Parts: sequence; C-alpha cells; structure tokens
Amino acid sequence: MYLKRLELKGFKSFPNKTDIIFKEGVTAIVGPNGSGKSNVSDAVRWVLGEQSIKSLRGDKLEDVIFAGSDNQKPMNFCEVALTIDNSDEKLNIDYSEVTIKRRAYRNGESQFYLNNKNCRLKDIKEILLDTGIGKDGYSIVEQGKVDEILSNNPVNRRKVFDEACGISKYRYKKTESERNLRNTKENLERINDIYVEIENQIKPLYNQQVKARKYLDLSETLKKLEVNNYIREIQRIEQQLKEINSQYEVLGKELEHIDKEKILFEENSKEVSIQIEEIDKSIEKATEYINSIKSVIDKKDYEINLLNQRKDNSSTKIKRNTEELENINKSLEDNKENLEKINNEKEEKEKSINEFKNQLNIFMEKNETNKNKIEALNDRIENLKDEIIKLLNEKQDVSNKLSTLNANKDNINQRNENIDVEIREINEKLKSKEELLKEIQDEINNKKEKIEDLKNKVNNYYENLRKLKEDNQNLNTKMQNNNYALKEYSSKLNVYIDMENHYEGFNRGVKEVLKNKNLKGIYGALGQVVTVPQKYEKAIEAALGAYMQNIITADENSAKAAINYLKHNKIGRVTFLPMNIIKSKKINNIQTRTNIIGIASDLISYDDKYRDILENILGRTIVIDNIDEGIKFARETGHKYKVVTLEGEILNPGGSLTGGSLKTSGNILSRKRLINEFNEKIKTTKEENASIQEKLVSIEKDIISCKENIQSYEEEMKNLDKELIFSNSSYSRYEEEINNFLSSMKKLENEKQNLGSNLSYTLQKKEVLESQIKDIDDKHKNNKENIETLNEELNKESEIYEAEKSKFDNINLQLTKDKEILKSFNADMERIKEYLNQLHSKKLLIEKENNEEENEIKDIDEKIILENREKENLKNQLNENNKGLENKKIARENLKQNLDDNNIKLKNIDKQFMELKEAIFKVESKIEKLESNKESNNFKLFEDYNLTYLQAIELRDDEIEINKKILDSIKKDIRSLGNVNVDSIEEYKETKERYDFYSEQKEDLQKSIEAIEEIIAELEEHMKVQFKEEFDKINENFKYVYNRLFGGGEGNLTILDEENILESDIEITAKPPGKKMKNLSLLSGGEKALTAISILFSILLAKPTPFCILDEIEAPLDDSNIARFGKFLKELTSTTQFIAVTHRRGTMEAADYIYGVTMEQRAISKVIALSLNEAEEMTDII
Repeated sequence: MYLKRLELKGFKSFPNKTDIIFKEGVTAIVGPNGSGKSNVSDAVRWVLGEQSIKSLRGDKLEDVIFAGSDNQKPMNFCEVALTIDNSDEKLNIDYSEVTIKRRAYRNGESQFYLNNKNCRLKDIKEILLDTGIGKDGYSIVEQGKVDEILSNNPVNRRKVFDEACGISKYRYKKTESERNLRNTKENLERINDIYVEIENQIKPLYNQQVKARKYLDLSETLKKLEVNNYIREIQRIEQQLKEINSQYEVLGKELEHIDKEKILFEENSKEVSIQIEEIDKSIEKATEYINSIKSVIDKKDYEINLLNQRKDNSSTKIKRNTEELENINKSLEDNKENLEKINNEKEEKEKSINEFKNQLNIFMEKNETNKNKIEALNDRIENLKDEIIKLLNEKQDVSNKLSTLNANKDNINQRNENIDVEIREINEKLKSKEELLKEIQDEINNKKEKIEDLKNKVNNYYENLRKLKEDNQNLNTKMQNNNYALKEYSSKLNVYIDMENHYEGFNRGVKEVLKNKNLKGIYGALGQVVTVPQKYEKAIEAALGAYMQNIITADENSAKAAINYLKHNKIGRVTFLPMNIIKSKKINNIQTRTNIIGIASDLISYDDKYRDILENILGRTIVIDNIDEGIKFARETGHKYKVVTLEGEILNPGGSLTGGSLKTSGNILSRKRLINEFNEKIKTTKEENASIQEKLVSIEKDIISCKENIQSYEEEMKNLDKELIFSNSSYSRYEEEINNFLSSMKKLENEKQNLGSNLSYTLQKKEVLESQIKDIDDKHKNNKENIETLNEELNKESEIYEAEKSKFDNINLQLTKDKEILKSFNADMERIKEYLNQLHSKKLLIEKENNEEENEIKDIDEKIILENREKENLKNQLNENNKGLENKKIARENLKQNLDDNNIKLKNIDKQFMELKEAIFKVESKIEKLESNKESNNFKLFEDYNLTYLQAIELRDDEIEINKKILDSIKKDIRSLGNVNVDSIEEYKETKERYDFYSEQKEDLQKSIEAIEEIIAELEEHMKVQFKEEFDKINENFKYVYNRLFGGGEGNLTILDEENILESDIEITAKPPGKKMKNLSLLSGGEKALTAISILFSILLAKPTPFCILDEIEAPLDDSNIARFGKFLKELTSTTQFIAVTHRRGTMEAADYIYGVTMEQRAISKVIALSLNEAEEMTDII
C-alpha cells in the first residue's frame, strides 16, 4: 500500500487543477521559500480530516480556499483528493484503489467522499485506524509534530505512541463501548420509570375488567330477549307482505297487457307521422323544383333579348368602319407620290458627296503617312540620345561591381576550407551518440509497450473485478432481501393456513359442525365456497354479513342432524342452508341512470351447484362504487333494493344506512387467495435464491483469479516504471547532445552551401559584367551615327507634308455643305414613311374589326335558336311537375286522417294505464310501509346489537317468555353497575402484556450493561499488553536509531506510571555523543530535531506506515547529520514510502523522484517534475 496520487484544485496557492503522481521510494518536493511547497503537506492533512485551521496556518475555513491574485479571480470552493494504492488490501475496503476526497465552500460547508461516494469523517477514520495514517498519526510529520513529540504536553505525545503501538483502534472501540454503556444505562432509567408507572396502573384495571365482564353478561341476556322480540315482529310483517305481494302480481300482469297495447298504438302513430313528414318534404322539394324551372324560363327570355341587342350593335359598327377605309386608301396614294420625288433629289446629292469623300480620303492617307514618318523620326532621334546617357551611367556601375566581386571571391574560398574541418569533427561525435541513443530508444519502446500492455490487462482485470464485486454485492443483497421476504411470506402463509385449518373467524357452533366429519351432507360454510376478487372483498363481506357463518347442506335432513348435534353437545346455534329448498331470488332487470358495478351474486365465483343459494342471498343486492352513488340509486329505485359500496357501507331497503369502521371476519373471504399468493411467492423466491447461489459461487472464483492476476501484473509494472524513469533520463540527455551537434552541423552546412552559391554567383556575375562593358561601348558608337542620318531624312519629309495639307482643307469645306442638304432630304422621307405606316396599321385594324363583328353576328343567331329550343323543353317539364305535386297533397290528407283516428284510441288506453298505475302505486306504498317497518326493526336490531335478521335467527327461542317486567329488571341491574369501562378488559390485557414486556426489557438491559462493562475491561487489558509489547520494541529501536543518527550516544523512552500505563506520560531522555544525559529542554535545536527523527524512525521500524510525509523536519540539521538522515531514509523505503518537503541538498540526493514547486505567476503555485541532474542544478539555485 502506498500514496499513489494527490489532486488539488483551489486549495491555498493551487487554483488550477494539479495532479501529483507518487511512486514508491523517496520523493522530494523542493522550491524557494514562499513557493507553496508546504501547502502540499497541508493538503494531505486537510483531506485526512484536520479540523484545526490554525494548524494549517490559517484563521478560518475559507483561508484554505484560493483567495485570488492579480490575474486570477478568487475561487468559491477548494477540493483535495488523495488516492492510495490498496492492491495488497491492507485497508479493510473492497477496492484496489481508495480515493479520499474533501471539498469545502466559502459558506463554511465541508464534504467528505470515499471513492466518490459521500461519507462521514468518522467512516474515513475507521478505515485508516491502526495504519498510522491520519492527522493524529505519524504519517505526516512537520516541524509542529516534532515539537509535539518533544513537548511537555503528555496528551499530544500519547496520541503518537498510541497510534504507533496499534491501540488507537482499541481506544476507539473502548470509547464507543463507554458511549454505548452510558446510553444503555440511560435506557434502563427510562425503562424503570415506565415499569413503575405500569405497575401503578395494573391493579385498578383488574377491578374495572371484573365489573365490565359482569356488565357484558347482563347485556348478553338483555340482547337475547330483545332480539327475539324483534324477530317475532319481523315475522308478522313478512306474513302481511306475502299477502300484499300476491295482489301486486295480479295488478302487474294487467298493467303489462295494457302497456303492450299502448306501445302498438304509439308505434303506429309514430310510423304514420314519419310518412306524413316524408310526404311534406317531398312536396316542399317539388315546389322548389317548379319554382326553379320558372326562374330558368325567365332567364332564357332575358338572354334572347340581350343577344338581339348585341347583333344590332355589330351591324352599325361594320357600316361606320367601311366609310373610314375609303378615306385611308386615298391618303396613302398621295403620300407615296411625294416620297418618290424627294428620293430622286436625295440620290443626286449622295453621288456628289461620295466624289468629295474619295478625294479627301486620298489626301488624308498621304498626309497621315507623312505625319507618321516625321513623328517616328523625331522619336528615334530622342531615344538614341537617352540611350547614350544611360549607357554611360551603366558602364560606371558595372566597373564598380566588378571590383567588389574580385574581393569577395578570395574571402569565400578561405571560409570553405575552415567549415570542412569543423564538419568532419562533428560527424565523428554524432555517430557515437546516435548509436547510444538508438540502443536506449529501443529499450524504452520495449518497456513502454510492456507497461501499456500490462496497464490494459490490469485495467481490464480491475473493471472485471469491479463488475464482479458489484454483481456479488447485488446478488448478496438480493438474496438477503429474498430471505427476509421468505421469512415474511412463510410467517404469513402459516398464519393463514392455521386460520383456515382452525376455521378462524367462524362461531363456535360453525367450527364444531365443520370439524365433525361424521356429519353427512355438510358442504361447508358459505364464506368457504365463494371466491371473491380482492377489490370486491369489503363489499361482499358487508353484503353477506352473518350469512358467511351459515352452513350449506345437501337437504333439510342433513341440517336437522347437524342441529341435533349442536343441541346435544350444547355448543351453540348455526343457520343451515339446504340446497334442495332454497331457490334463487335474483333481480332480472334494473331500470336506473346511475352507474352500478353489478349484482353481488354476479361478481363472485362459486360452484354452479350453489347458484340458487348465492342468488337467494346476494341476487337482490346491488354493488356500487361509493355511498353518494348508492344514495342516488336508492332514491331512483324507491329504496327497494339492498345496496353495498366497495368500502362496505350498506343502504338497506326502506332507506336505512349502515357504515363506519368495518370489523373484518377473520379474513374468511380473502384467506384462500392469500394462501395461493404466498405459496406462489415462496416458490418463485426459492427458485431465484438457488439461481443466485450458483452465480455467487462462480463469481467468487472469478474474483480470486482477478486479484491474483492484478497483483502479478502490478508488481511487474512497478519494476518497469523504475527502469523506464532512468532510461528516459539517459535518453533525454543524449538526445539533447545529438540535437546540439545536428544543429551546429546544420548551421555549418547551410553556411557552406550559401558560400558555394555566393562563389558561383560571383564568377558568373564577373563574366556578365565584363561582357556588359564591351556591349555598352559598341552601342554608344552606333547610336551617334544613326542620329546624323535621321536628321537629314526628317527635313525632307516636313516640306512634302505642308504642300499636301493646303489642298485637303479646300475639298473638306465643300463636303460639309453637301452633307447638311442630304440630312434635310433624309428627315422629310422618314416623316412620310412613318405616316404611311400609321395609315396601313389603321387600315388593317379596321378590316380585322369588321371580320370579328360579322363572326359575332353569326354566333348570336345560332345562340338565339338554341335558347328558344331549351325554353320550350322547360315549359313541358313545368306542366308535368305541377301534376305530380297535386297527387302528393291528396296522399298527405289521407294519412292525416289515419293519424287522428289512431290518437283517439291511444288516449283511451292511456287513461286505463294511468288508473292501473295508481292502483299499483297504492299497493307499492303498502309494501313500502311494511318493508320500512321491517327494515326499521332490522335497523334497530343491527343498531342495538350489530346483527342482521339472519344472524338474529340463530338466537331465536320460541319458548322464551318476553315481557316488560323482565326487561326492566335486567336494565335496572345494568344501571346499578354505574359507569362501566368495557375497554378495561382489553386495556388490562394490553397493560399486563406491557408489564411483562418491560420486565423482560429491564432484565435484558441489566445483562447488556454487565456485558459492555466486561468488554471494556477486556479491551483495557488487551491495550495494556499490546502497548507494553510495542512500546518496548520502539524503545529498543530508539536506542539503535539514536546511536546511528548521532554517530554514538544513548537515547531512552520511559513510561512514568507503570500502574496506569494507558494514561501515563512518556519521558524521553537523550545523551548525545561525548555529553551527559540531558532532559530534552536542554538540547540544542539540531539535537532536538534529530532526537524526534530518531523516535519517528524507531516507530516506523516497529510499525511501518504505508507512507510518511516529512515537512522540513531535517531543516535544523547540519550537513553530516543530513547525510546520515538521508541514508537511513533510504533503508526504510522497503516498508514505507516517503514524501519529503525540503530545501536541503542531502535530502534531495537521497530522493528517487523530485518535484519542484514554483510561482511563475504571483500567488499561484505550479508543480514540475525534475530529473536527478536537473535537481542537482536546482540545488544551487535554491
């Protein structure tokens, strides 16, 4: 186990996310004062639960959150995560990596996480107990901890030695046990108070329950007398109802006959009315059609008149257009003659102009040629003069360049020789370094490939392990939940089976009959033979009431035999339902607007042989959703039927209502369903558990295999990591040297290439320049000769040009005058042509219009003929439709007469129907009154004694004498008892149970106190033994380490109070080499520091902690002690990983890895990894 990673974000001077990766061995953290290197150790202490902000060099929690800088805003929270490699499973947690994280906000809120799951600080402390890791342990040692070890405060020193001796976890358990002991004693005190209170209540309750039992006996006698009185009254009413119902049936049949006749006449009237309505619609449609024909005829007349008007208009227009055409033709002839005359004059003038143009063109060509020659000669002369000046300047420039090139050529040749010598030397060095680099690169690549391959394998195994453990946990949880469920299912199943076997919920008499297998023809209680859907259980239980206790028999003889059995054994009364006597009384048709669920007998399942009995009992009971709907239904049906709601409320015939809390009858109706349900659940759960167990065995094997593979691969990766670090360091150094050689050689080669190019260019340029000078001289001579020849030619051409120009000007003047005359002729001709075009266009337009009008007249004549023909057809249709309309009106009158006759007959039948209805209503009123009286007695019976009539029949006794005197006597005896608390019977029972329960609790708590006290004593004894053994080891180690680190001398640790070893102060004495034994307070600063370091190393030898952070504890030591410190530190790395925050060279030299902490930006720390060579260079800077 070792510290693998530390992640900081927003903590103190680390605003940006910073990851520090640690390896096994010694890691040094270096940096200038104020760079934030000690904030790394503060971060570890803080994440492990340090609550004292002062010990972290702050005043309040928000001081550990980045406060901002010149370039970065303050942060609102900070976070530190510490990852521990737990592949050896030293921590008692099922993960190969354990990440402890703490997050704090400026509002003071602080949160802890364990592997990214929210947890308590207590959870983290429990995991780290007895590892030395923690804010109070010896895994983090800074200058303050050194002072604590050496201080006179015994408490601080004890914490370190308790952790080192491994008794912290036992001290923690002892503290927890003492807390449990206090809680248990407090619980015992509370139990005692309750026990005394119950003891004071139990005697008065006993007296009350004796009085209550006497009251119940008298009440039962009174109940028997009054119930029999109600039964006799209800039987008298039933006899009267039987007689009136017979009369009601006769009237009902007569009403049914009259009702059928009435329906026939109503249907006939309805049919005739429909026929009349259909004829009325037909008449209306025929009338509309006739009117539409008339409308079309009128429209046709109107259209014929319009067509005649259009024909007259077209004829008039043709006549007017013909006259206008004659005028246009005359104008066309006159303008054509005038156009021809002007055209002849124009042709004469054009011939004259052409002759002048020809003459001018000849003169223009001659003049232009002469002019171009003169201009060309002048341009050539000027160009030659400019070129001569340019050649003279150019010759001077070329001469200067030629001198410079000769000097450059000599310099280039000398530098080329020097570069060749330098390149040869570098090539020899480069070849040697490249061979070494290639060997190291191959080695690094091989190691990286191996590491990457191992990482992939480890990650795959970790992922598999995580999934396996997750599956294992989920399956265990599932199995545990299944086991709890099985216990619950089995318990409930046993209860329901026991209830079923013992006929729970049935009266004594019913139970005895059902148990007696010698009685023949007994089919079971009514509650046993029905199956009720769960949602209807309350409703059906309320509807059945006491009927559930009734027993179904084959016939009356079977019932009689069972009754004799009950009488003979004096075991109660039971109502029997003989199947051969009881017949169905089911409602056939219900007329209502209320939504009902159904008739009760239709909502349950049963064997068909019990149909008559169940329809007799439930066939006139309506099940409805709620009491509001029930009241609405009862009003609609005149309170004729019994209504029950899904919640068990009852609306009785006659209007009475029963409701409130429904006491179940021992789950009689639901027991079978529940037994089947729980049997199925148990079967399914057991099958699932068997499957889970097979999976768990397989997963456990896979987990062991994964762990073995992970351990093997990670060990191999660690070794490769160490080797790779050294290889990378060597590679970087050689690579840098090669790059320097290559860079130098590249510069030389570039320089040589540039020199070669320059030399070549110089030689070429020299030849070019020498050739240029010769060419310039030749050109200069030729240009002078050409200028003289061109001046002579220029004089001749100028004289010819002036003579020809005079002739040209005279001809051009006459040409201009003739052009103006020709322009006038052209304008006149264009005007006449335009007018002729307009006349032609107008003529064509008029001719076209005449043709269109003539065609229009032909079309109109054809349309007039067609319209007249359609008009005659419409007149014929009109005559035929008028005849059909008259026939329909006659048919309607005949149907109306039939309807009137039928309505007269229907009125007479309605009268008879209403008379019968009135008679039936009177009979129904009598029945309702009797039913109401009956229901009133039933209601009183139920209200007084919670019994239905059928339940009450079980208490019937025809021989019992009922008179007012006996009833009054019993009532007097009941009143003489005064206030009676019937609940006291149950209260006494419950209080007695509580009394017995708290007696047991009191005894259990006393035993618990004794057990906890025994555990505390055992813990103390174990702590004493372990502390003494471990302390002696540490003391022996201290003597050895002290001698080594001081190069001699003696050190000793002493327990001052051997009698109270667990609380005793520990004395530290030291004798540096060549000095007397001294108390710690007399030692120098360096001696104190080295003594404390000796104690720390002694503890680590006796009980190594996985990692240890040392924050500048060696600062006071001199160089020789630093060397010994560093050497001993290296020896301890076989068992402990060290992270040393330091600025001492000796400690850095002992380190395997070095991190530097710098502040590139003000107030912001940055961590960089350093190689050993870089660290040696940095030592001088620091």
